[in-house]
Amino acid sequence: MKNGHFSGRIVSLDGLRGLAALLVAVYHLPFIFGFKVTHAYLAVDFFFILSGWVMAHSYEERIRLGMPFRAFLHNRFARLYPLYAVALVAALAVTVIKSRIGTMPANIACFVPNALMLPCLQDGVSTFPWNGPSWSIFVEVCINLIWFPAVRMGMHTLRWKLALHLGSVLLLWGFAVWMNRYLAGYESDDLHEGLLRGLLGFAGGLLLFQCRMHAWILAYFAALTLGVFGAFYAVGDTADVIPLGIVVMGVLPGTVWLAARLRPAILEGRAAAFLGDCSYAIYLLHVPLVMLLQKPLRLMFPGTGIADYMMKAAIFTAILLFVSNISYRLLEVPARRWLLQRLKRGLRVAAAGSVP
Repeated sequence: MKNGHFSGRIVSLDGLRGLAALLVAVYHLPFIFGFKVTHAYLAVDFFFILSGWVMAHSYEERIRLGMPFRAFLHNRFARLYPLYAVALVAALAVTVIKSRIGTMPANIACFVPNALMLPCLQDGVSTFPWNGPSWSIFVEVCINLIWFPAVRMGMHTLRWKLALHLGSVLLLWGFAVWMNRYLAGYESDDLHEGLLRGLLGFAGGLLLFQCRMHAWILAYFAALTLGVFGAFYAVGDTADVIPLGIVVMGVLPGTVWLAARLRPAILEGRAAAFLGDCSYAIYLLHVPLVMLLQKPLRLMFPGTGIADYMMKAAIFTAILLFVSNISYRLLEVPARRWLLQRLKRGLRVAAAGSVP
C-alpha cells in the first residue's frame, strides 16, 4: 500500500527531471552554450531510475489488481507518443528544407521505423537520426512492455526486485568491465547497451520505490558502488570508468531516494513544478529547435567570446522553455486527455458488446 507521504505528485523528482533534461540540452549543444558538461549523458541513466520509480508509483498496484494490458498500453501511448511524433515531424521538416538548400543531408529511410518508435538499423548511423535523444524513449517502451507481464505474473515483491536489480548490475557492469568503458546505446552497433542501461536504471527505480521508507537501501547502493569500484580497480581502469560507476550506482539512486524522502523546499516550489512539466518537451524538442535556430543565433552573435555565448545561451534557453511550456499545455495534456477518453469509450463499447 502506498504511504501517504508519497501519494500524489512528488515535485522534487519532477524538478530534478527538468534540470536533468536541461543538462542533456547543454551537453548536446556546446556551440550554443559555449561549453560541454563532461559525462552529462548520465542524465539519461537518471531518467531511467525516475521512470522505474514513477511506474511503480503509478501503475504497479493497478496492474496487480487487474488493469488490462490494453489500458496500460493506451496510457503509455497517450503519454509518450503525441510529443514524440510532433518532435519527429518537426525535425524531419527542418532537415528536408536544409537538405534542399544543400546545408544538411536527409536520411528519409529512417523516418518510417522512427515514426513507429523503432530504431533505424543502418551501419554507422544513429538509431534515431532525426532526433537523437529518442533512443531512450524506445528503451523505455521496451522495458514497459516487459515489466507489465512481469508484474502480472507476481514478480513485484522485494525479493524479485532485488534479483532483477542485481542481475542487471552484473550484466551491465560485467559488460563494461569487459569493454573497459561505460555503455552507450544510441547507434545500431550498441543498441543492446542502451537496453542494459535502461534495465539497470528502471530496476533501480522499482527497488528505490519499494524501499522508499527504509534508509538501508542507501547502504545497499553504496555496497554495489564499492563493488563496481573494486572490479575496475582490479582490471585497471584505463578509461576512467570508476567515477561514472560512482555516479550511476551511488549518486543518482541516492539523489532520487533523498529527494523523495526529504522533499527539500528548494525542489518543491513553482519553479521545480514548471521544470517538471516541461521536462519531456525540453528533452525531445531541443534538437529540432536548435536545427531551426542555430544559424540565426550564429548570425546575431558571430563571436566566440563569453558575451556572445551567454547571449546565445540565454535566448535559446528562454525559447526552449517557452516552447516546452506551450507543448505541455497545448499538446501533451490535451492529447493525452483526448486519447484516454477514446480508450474509455472503446472499453465501454467492448464491454457492452460482450454482454449476451
